[in-house]
Amino acid sequence: MSSQMTMPDSTASQSMLASIDERTNLAGTNKMELLLFRIGSPETYGINVFKVKEVIQTVPITHAPSMPDFVVGMASLRGELVPVVDLIGYCGFKHPETPTVMIITEFSRTTQAFLVESVETIVRIDWGDIHQPPEQLMSGKSKLTGVTRLADGRLASILDVEQVLHSITGEDKSVYVHNSAIPDVPLPTNISIFFADDSAFARAQLQQILDSMKVHSEFAINGRKAWDRLDEIATVAAASGIRLADTWPIIITDIEMPEMDGFMLTRKIKADQRFKGVRVLVHSSMSGSSNQDKGLAMGADGFLEKFNPEEVTKRLHEILSTSYSTPQ
Repeated sequence: MSSQMTMPDSTASQSMLASIDERTNLAGTNKMELLLFRIGSPETYGINVFKVKEVIQTVPITHAPSMPDFVVGMASLRGELVPVVDLIGYCGFKHPETPTVMIITEFSRTTQAFLVESVETIVRIDWGDIHQPPEQLMSGKSKLTGVTRLADGRLASILDVEQVLHSITGEDKSVYVHNSAIPDVPLPTNISIFFADDSAFARAQLQQILDSMKVHSEFAINGRKAWDRLDEIATVAAASGIRLADTWPIIITDIEMPEMDGFMLTRKIKADQRFKGVRVLVHSSMSGSSNQDKGLAMGADGFLEKFNPEEVTKRLHEILSTSYSTPQ
């Protein structure tokens, strides 16, 4: 089969694009919808529809001096000025001769437009069919969070658009938490926090937050690996007669993860009596009410906003300082 893709005709394309807003509230268990697109090469890429506000033909872009590389300017969308990121150039491809398309995304309380060559369709995929990229591709510069095989045999690579955006804007992985954000309350020294996230960028930030709090931690790179490791920890604790919540009081999980999403991971934890008393906090850039409602339905105990280190620090301190007596 040829790797070249044929775009839908104009009518079909407009119909597909117009349907995105209606489909961003997918509530299927351990399933997601992926918007497929191209960025100047035969390969297929994807983004979770949860992050997509709309897809439009490229509108006029206003350039400005001293903008970061690959931020080509600003676009006015319904009166809102939105930065435009050249995803085609960023990924090292040449711009096509045909008009480009803008994928308007919203996450981490920001809105931005990504320039792509074209969009193809929306497909529904089980998170269990999304896998981590090969280890050889998972360097510090990798911008992929997962790979899945489509029904027609093609592979689709899922871009870590959050890391792309932070990389382009010049923000590194370091986290600075002002001293005023850290309550002057001693925390217990015999506890650990477990967290799961498929984004290397997000893991690095969360790791630094926990290190700044001087709290021991362990992580997994997706929901399936998280559950496997948590099952091992719970088994050892049960065999030792230890209440798991006394040593692992908090589990933090992302929503979007290959093999098992955060909602399914939360449900499995909350259905297992070995984890009684353990708080599960959803850590996500997708903080909309529909995600929070679904997380609460799965049993989540709260939410942490990604890329907001001071708020995350305050919330974790609040939970830990009220759950344990002050060490003598």
